Amino acid sequence: MHDRRTSKPEYGPTMLRALMGMGRASVDELMEETLRLMRSRLHPADFEALPGGVPRWRRQAEHMLWGLIEDGYVEESKGSLKLTR
Repeated sequence: MHDRRTSKPEYGPTMLRALMGMGRASVDELMEETLRLMRSRLHPADFEALPGGVPRWRRQAEHMLWGLIEDGYVEESKGSLKLTR
C-alpha cells in the first residue's frame, strides 16, 4: 500500500467549484467532475480499491460531500445537488 493519500478536506473546495460550474448535479455527476478536476493531484493510493470495490478517492469525496451537506453548503433534493451559498 502507498503512504500518501489525499485527505477528505482537500476534496471540499474542488467539489464546491465543480458544483458551482454545473449548477445542479447527481452525486455520480459531481464525483465524475471532481475526479476530472483532481486527477493530476491524486496519489496512487487514492485509486486503491477499498472493501466493496470503491476507490479510496471516491469514498473520501463522498464523506466530504456529506459534510458539506451537513454544514449547509450543499443541498440535496430528489437526487439532485446544488450549492446553497
